[in-house]
Amino acid sequence: MSGKTGRSTIAGPIERAFLLLQAVAASDDPVGIRELGRQTGLPRSTVSRLVATLVDLGMVSRTGDGAVVAGAGVASLQPRRGPMHASLEDRLRPLLFDLVERFGESAALTIDTPGGAHYLSQVPGHGAVHVPDATGESFAFHTVAPGLVLMAAWDDARLDDYLSHPLESPTGLTVSDPTHLRALVEEVALTGTAWADQALDLEVAGLAVPAIADDDTVVAAISLYGPAYRLNAVDRPNLASDLREVVDKRMAILLA
Repeated sequence: MSGKTGRSTIAGPIERAFLLLQAVAASDDPVGIRELGRQTGLPRSTVSRLVATLVDLGMVSRTGDGAVVAGAGVASLQPRRGPMHASLEDRLRPLLFDLVERFGESAALTIDTPGGAHYLSQVPGHGAVHVPDATGESFAFHTVAPGLVLMAAWDDARLDDYLSHPLESPTGLTVSDPTHLRALVEEVALTGTAWADQALDLEVAGLAVPAIADDDTVVAAISLYGPAYRLNAVDRPNLASDLREVVDKRMAILLA
C-alpha cells in the first residue's frame, strides 16, 4: 500500500479500522503509527485510537518498540481451504448452553488477547440470582478464573513479563502478589482447573478449564460463574473435575 490516495475521505470508524488492518496485514514487518498514518491518510491521533481498540480485540498487537503487527484474531478473517470455518464463538457457543443446562450457572467463552482475558460469549444461568453479562469485556488475567487458565498456557517469558508489572487488586481476595500468583498459575497448569473466589467482584466466583485443540494448544477458556455462596469448591467439590470432563469430551467434536 502506498501514499494517501484520498483515503482520508473514509469517515466511518469501521471502514477506518479495516483500512488499518489491511495496511498491517500487507506489511512483512512491524509498522509504526506514523507509517500507518502515511499509508492510510488518517491522522495519527485516529490511528493511535483505532490501534488501541484493535489491540484490545486481539486483531493487532504491539512489539516492544510500539510498532504494530497482525494479531491472532486476524486469522479468523482469512478463508482456509474450502469454505471458511465458523468462528470460535459459533463453534463453542453450543457447549455453553450445554453447561448451563448441566450445572445451572452462567457459562462463558474467554480468549487470550493483548488487552486481557476477553469474554467472547456468555449464556446466562437459570437461577434466580445472576451475575452481570461480561460479553465483550476484557479483564486483567489474574482477576478471573478463565484468565488464570489462559496464563497457565503461557511460556516462561510471557509470565515473567506479566508478573514484573504492578498487578491490580479489585478486591481484598485478588491474588496479586507475584510469588503467590506464580504458584497459583503453576497449580492451575497441573490441575487443568482454576477457581477465582471473588477476585474481581465481591460475592461473585468463577471456575474455568481450558479448551484444548487437537494439537494440544489452549484456544480458549470455558468457565462457569455465579454467586459465590453457591459456586464454590467447598459446597461443590466435584464441580471442577466434572466441568473438565465435559469440556474435554466435547472439544474433539466441536473443533473437528
